[in-house]
Amino acid sequence: MTDFYLSKGVSHQTTCVETPQKNGIFERKHQHIMNVARALMFQANLPKSLWSYAVIHSVHLINRFPTPLLQNKCPYIVLYKQQADLNHLKVFGCLAYSNTLKHGRTKLSPRARKTVFIGYKDGTKGYFFDTNEPIIFPNP
Repeated sequence: MTDFYLSKGVSHQTTCVETPQKNGIFERKHQHIMNVARALMFQANLPKSLWSYAVIHSVHLINRFPTPLLQNKCPYIVLYKQQADLNHLKVFGCLAYSNTLKHGRTKLSPRARKTVFIGYKDGTKGYFFDTNEPIIFPNP
């Protein structure tokens, strides 16, 4: 990896084992991500087994929020040099309907099933839905 780092102009430094205080910036960012993920999980009342989706979703959101460290620009804008499209944002853990496959479906079969939105599929316009857990939504 040393050659790769050098080719990219990266000065690779390591810290001593079990000294997280030396990784201050990384530790603070990790804490920020986990705080947002915990808030998403608590708000959505989802099981801990879906924690990884909450972490990915929190990073997705954080990268689209302005930060003082970047002169109130979003990390997304700085990286991609264009405004992030926010029209696709959904509420983590909200009720969603997943389309059922046409194969094996009859005219009177349901065309969708209740599920829970748990994140965005990278590189597509698709979404992740949790269908493994029982879905209980209060009636309005």
